[in-house]
Amino acid sequence: MLSLSINDRLTNLQAWQQSVFCMALAEQNITHFTMFSQAIESENASIAENILQLFWEKMTVKGAKINFTIQEENFNAIIPETSDYDFYGVYPAVDYCVITQCIFNSFTTKSKEEALNASQTSFATIASFIELQTDQEINEEELLQEPLFIEQLALQETLLDMLENERSPELIKSIRVHIKALESTSIGISTL
Repeated sequence: MLSLSINDRLTNLQAWQQSVFCMALAEQNITHFTMFSQAIESENASIAENILQLFWEKMTVKGAKINFTIQEENFNAIIPETSDYDFYGVYPAVDYCVITQCIFNSFTTKSKEEALNASQTSFATIASFIELQTDQEINEEELLQEPLFIEQLALQETLLDMLENERSPELIKSIRVHIKALESTSIGISTL
């Protein structure tokens, strides 16, 4: 695990903040799952998008009800096995799924680790992408110097700052708008 200045802040988040933080990282990176689904000519991206939309509705629409058990079963059914594919795109897609599992866990368990797990997964996606490009392993010190890492850390710090505000549907919607305005994933793929 990366020892980062934000780790303590992540584990001290309230339950709703954990959920929204994880949802924001999923929103940023759903394109990884979408592109993978397109590459294997699967319709699974629409299932993933619908589930993510339900999470946002749960947090912003008063009285919104979600059967997490059924949705998690639906989601688990579309998680790819990395060993079934021989191209890189499966790895960011699986990382997206890990972050989405963190969202489910944030709603269904009392774990204080979900935002931290989502954060670390996002950085792992960046590390594996850089290793793919350079064809060599990257250590923590080198990773901390990488522009993609620096951008992602800054984004996560911004999310944490936004989450310090009082909970409201408007705040949560503004976080989603902020993420969509980035127009790229954690590894720099355009979301337009």
